[in-house]
Amino acid sequence: MTNIFEETYNTIAEAKKAYKEATTAEGRDAAREAAKAAEDRIIEMGDIACKVWRAYRNSRDNENEILDFDDIIWDRDVEAITTCMKENGIKAFTYSCRATDAVETLWLFKGAGCTIGEMVEVNLRKDFFGKGYEKGHAFRMTLN
Repeated sequence: MTNIFEETYNTIAEAKKAYKEATTAEGRDAAREAAKAAEDRIIEMGDIACKVWRAYRNSRDNENEILDFDDIIWDRDVEAITTCMKENGIKAFTYSCRATDAVETLWLFKGAGCTIGEMVEVNLRKDFFGKGYEKGHAFRMTLN
């Protein structure tokens, strides 16, 4: 099963590398176009895929082992997000949102076929000095 989010992340990483190595304007333009084309595939999939993509990209940039949602997920989006992850072979994710109703969102994920696992530590963002990551706590979820 193809994970478009992983494919896109890798394509953009390759494009960034190509951009840095480019010695001509044409080479830099080609790298930018490759990154844009990869991201456009996700944009064409709609808002839910874009929400998953933002979380996926941030998770990978923060060196998390699995996808982490650290932002509010609206109740109406839980089932669609779960379906999108399943369609892309994502087997597990974490939910580290600190919003007041985060527990209610977890309950909706449970109803959408996810299993709530243990609490784990995740990387949230680079620390102030850029030498490590600020840590946060998250619920690990698996998709059934």
